[in-house]
Amino acid sequence: MTNNKRTSNKNTKMWYEKPASNWLQSLPAGNGHIGCMVNNDPVCETLSLNDDTFWSGYEHDYCKEGFRKNLNKIRELMVQGNRVQAEEIVEAYLTNRFTQAYLPVGDIIIKSQSGEVEEYRRELDMAEGILYARYIKDGSRIETQTFVSYPDDVLIHIIESQAPANYEIYFNSQIRHEVSFDVDGFSILGCAPSDLAIADVGNFYSEKNKLSYNETEKSTKIAARAQVISDGEAAADSNRLCIKDAKRIIIIYSSATSFEKQEKFETYSTEIVSRASMKDIGALRVTHIEDHNSLFEKMHLDLGGDEASCDDRYARMRSGEITNSDISMLFHYGRYLLIGASRKGTQAANLQGIWNKDLIPPWWCGYTLNINLQMNYWLADRTNLSSCYEPLVQFVKRLCESGKRTAREDYGIRGSVAHHQSDIWAHSTPVGYDACKISQSARWMMWNMALPWLCIQLFDHYLHTLDENFLNIELLPIMQSTAEFIMSSFTEIDGRLYNIPTTSPENMYADEAGNELAVCNISAIDIGIARDFFKAYTFVCKRMGEAAKADLCEEFAERIADYAASSQGELLEWDVEFAEPELGHRHFSMLFGVYPGSHLINSQYAKAAKRSLFKRLQNGSGQTGWSAVWAIALLARFGEGEAAYDIISKLMSENIHENMFGAHPPDLFQIDANYGFTAAVCELILQEFDGVIKLLPALPKSMGEGSIRGLKIHSGHVISMKWAASTLIYLEIDAAVDDEIVVNADLVNNTADYVHCTQGTRIFLKKDNRYVFYSVVQA
Repeated sequence: MTNNKRTSNKNTKMWYEKPASNWLQSLPAGNGHIGCMVNNDPVCETLSLNDDTFWSGYEHDYCKEGFRKNLNKIRELMVQGNRVQAEEIVEAYLTNRFTQAYLPVGDIIIKSQSGEVEEYRRELDMAEGILYARYIKDGSRIETQTFVSYPDDVLIHIIESQAPANYEIYFNSQIRHEVSFDVDGFSILGCAPSDLAIADVGNFYSEKNKLSYNETEKSTKIAARAQVISDGEAAADSNRLCIKDAKRIIIIYSSATSFEKQEKFETYSTEIVSRASMKDIGALRVTHIEDHNSLFEKMHLDLGGDEASCDDRYARMRSGEITNSDISMLFHYGRYLLIGASRKGTQAANLQGIWNKDLIPPWWCGYTLNINLQMNYWLADRTNLSSCYEPLVQFVKRLCESGKRTAREDYGIRGSVAHHQSDIWAHSTPVGYDACKISQSARWMMWNMALPWLCIQLFDHYLHTLDENFLNIELLPIMQSTAEFIMSSFTEIDGRLYNIPTTSPENMYADEAGNELAVCNISAIDIGIARDFFKAYTFVCKRMGEAAKADLCEEFAERIADYAASSQGELLEWDVEFAEPELGHRHFSMLFGVYPGSHLINSQYAKAAKRSLFKRLQNGSGQTGWSAVWAIALLARFGEGEAAYDIISKLMSENIHENMFGAHPPDLFQIDANYGFTAAVCELILQEFDGVIKLLPALPKSMGEGSIRGLKIHSGHVISMKWAASTLIYLEIDAAVDDEIVVNADLVNNTADYVHCTQGTRIFLKKDNRYVFYSVVQA
């Protein structure tokens, strides 16, 4: 087993035997900047386009007049036990505008003559990052290729026909735009709506929700160019480009917005497309494959099983039958989608990654900060895609800057704060209706622990990379501002510190009088996040030589209210034991300390946490794609491989679309399920916490034979291994630095420096060395 060359392409191809008839059957391509969904229809081919910086709205100051005064009143009421009145004030006086929407650019439509189609196949090669279609139409063999190059920042679409054919090329868009055609292609100039006004939060497609162009001088502008190269005869009119008798057509496309390129946005796409069009198309393709494959081939999972068309896979999965081949394919798809949506210099992957068709998409296609954005990046370091992390880092930096204003103007304190939802404008205030109260909105809007959670995740990124520049320059200032806010905002009651007011994201409890409420003094997720945040920040302070600050952090953390167990032996989700109106709620917020944290697993509350997890699952939780994959990861942390496999089956049978995108009932798309699934499968195979690397800690019996190459662990070491009959056969380690690690297995090696210990094997690593160990059981 090696890490420097491709060992298998098994289950890295997705293919279908019919064209896509809708967007959720189409297949994605992307380079972090340009997103494209392709239907590969032989008669009416559609390239649905996105640009990562094309959003409605503009930067606002959303600070709320009277926020501080009302906040102080709420805290008084909460301390007095008057939660009903406190929540009334939260919902009436602390909310501000909803966030803005991520928008589609439009569709390139390529029409050709109808005819009899035979031997149809479309395919996504995830290792190459290329979409293919092949078929025979009226006796003429036709092949297409589509890819989005990161090095050249262009979308390339190629049509090759055995016989000459005629084509008409159009551009359609839902936004305000102008398009001008010429014999060499077409140019687009568009304008995003200046505002999204949400009046019906429960129905995204309601006519009450409106986009407006009232302030277009402040709107984001977009320009795009599509160069069309062919061996046929081209003619253009006002709304189309016609090409006759062509055996080959190449479309080279790029876009830019004023958000990213400022005043240069109009010339960028023209220049970048012109530059690409002067290159050999084969060279463009090779450069793209080399770039994409250099990331994708950093790891591979092989669980065995026969490959199949995705038409067959989907039909079988919907009937409840899944195979290890399906798991491997969906695992690789998550990595492919992160490479396509999150590259250096682009925006962080949003709720749909980079792919969206709706002007007003579900949840505005934004950044939901109480689980979903974090889940998008759980897989990045572990699956050896650390370079895809950079967009998240840059987003959190901007969110922190925005949050400083919210902390100062709304809360009246230092530091930085962000709430549950944001957008490209780094919205950091509680969201809702500005003009009127939304009943029960406190459950999602009044939660302010997003930044410390993101800091924890960025700190884990540091542990995987040991990048000191990242720690000092990028992360440290964010952690300082976050710590300042927490230490200034928590309220002391009887010697313990509480986060008043807060919630357990999106969930509600029933008080003694039967009132369904959300606001509490502290929630289990707040305790978990605060504990892990201050542990990380204390580490950073000590590393920076700031011992006094580290001591202050440790002292503060010790005073934060602790977890508690209910009378039924479950982990308390809120600060008081209340009835739960929704026993199967989709969030597992109280279990943050199990996953993505880990401090609850070997604590006195481990049993209570496990009881809470199973109670929620037994009452129907895991009903959305992202909820199911969170459940898989949580079950893995408790060593419950078979229960985790049951949730995998549930996910695949209920919450995967035909193009394998993650689903949110009834028929919505959220990409966090795809990203989270890949991370959750990793947890079945390898876990790392409490100073021990746990191999095969929750492997389901049906996954008892397999191999994985390229898992990254802390300090940047890379792990590969093979197993059979659910038992480790051998382990390979590529050491990134001089280090010592502990693995929970009895291993042998003829040359390595290691000792057996109570936890397994302690291995002493030397930088750039490769070590191969064999299990004592197999030796």
